[in-house]
Amino acid sequence: MNPPAASTSALLSAFETHYTELIRYIARRTGNLEEARGLAHDTWLRIAERQGGAQDATPADPRAYLFTVSHNLAMNHLRRDQWMAGYLAECGQADAASPAQAPDVADTAMYRQALAVVEQALAGLAPRARDAYLACGLHGEKQADTAARLGVSLNTVERDIGQATRCIEDALHAWRHTPPAHARPKAAGRRRSLAALLGVFAVGATGTALWQHLQREARRFQTALSTLRGQRLQRSLPDGSELTLDAASRIEVDYDAAQRRVRLLDGAAFFAVRRDADRPFIVQARGVQVTVLGTRFGVEIDGGQGVLVQVESGRVRVDAWGRTQELGAGQGLRAHGGRTQLSDVARPAAWRQGEIAFDAVPLADALARVERYAPTPLRAAPGVAGLRISGKLRVADAGDWLASLPRVLPVRLKTLPDGGVEVAAR
Repeated sequence: MNPPAASTSALLSAFETHYTELIRYIARRTGNLEEARGLAHDTWLRIAERQGGAQDATPADPRAYLFTVSHNLAMNHLRRDQWMAGYLAECGQADAASPAQAPDVADTAMYRQALAVVEQALAGLAPRARDAYLACGLHGEKQADTAARLGVSLNTVERDIGQATRCIEDALHAWRHTPPAHARPKAAGRRRSLAALLGVFAVGATGTALWQHLQREARRFQTALSTLRGQRLQRSLPDGSELTLDAASRIEVDYDAAQRRVRLLDGAAFFAVRRDADRPFIVQARGVQVTVLGTRFGVEIDGGQGVLVQVESGRVRVDAWGRTQELGAGQGLRAHGGRTQLSDVARPAAWRQGEIAFDAVPLADALARVERYAPTPLRAAPGVAGLRISGKLRVADAGDWLASLPRVLPVRLKTLPDGGVEVAAR
């Protein structure tokens, strides 16, 4: 049963009062204190996102409502973990059941026939389309470089590659006597169609570069994720890794058979990476690249547009502006303006537990960080943007932190016509 509607302000006040008790309550159900802090933060977000305001009726028992919400979130979290554990167990059983030896004679004959069909389909393409497909797909040439070499636009190269891929699909469908992709429902996209075509073949040591490319395409996984202000997202990835996306953040995920690549475009993300020695996990953010095999770490684009890497366990390699550094558990690195700075981190990616820490950062950067959880825009006037501020706050106290700024800095708060708040000089 869903709890009845309640006053947002009353519930947030109850959250402040019972925060420690709430952590213990969730921890008893999950068996993990770190997960309990994260779920408590999710509880606060769920309440803060309510449409109602302080004028709504006050609940008879705000504490009971608060604990009901946290209980539901904890149960959903446990169900998701159980599902993932079952999924990974099934994957492990399937891998164990797969034969490790080379394909038998029948499989090898089928493989060679399929490869001949693909080569014939490529031979029937227009020379430019075939050149573009082989250059980008087999030899790893960037599409922009291919376009410049052929003297055509990037859109033309993308169109030629798409045409080549469709021709290969149609040829394999004809060989297998199955309906072509355009004859099936639209939900079965190119990646699923190609995966279905190639999934029936055993690939042995006689495989060619072309076949390896098609196999990589069949295992490809791509997605783009984003969050709104005050919202946080947790997602399980196909390899068993876990992704936690902070508020007001954007990320792109691109997996293939050779590597797992993620691009952080805005905000912050935390990764619990499942080890795979054959496929490194790579995170890119504003010219900084983080490479791991299996570990837990966070990457953040801060308010000053620097990149912050913090490691909770394991080791990562950070490549920034031609320099490579390795980080271990409890270490952090900030890369900005061509420079890198190492530091010790007591609680990596503390935003997962609803906390934000500042260490002599410009006021404009601090406001940009807090703004991810604020209901309205926060800005710093040019005259005070460079003032340095330090401290730690809970996301739940962001409003109180903003109201306290005039007591610690020579500033005043000004409400703007668009509903935002500007911090200006007194």
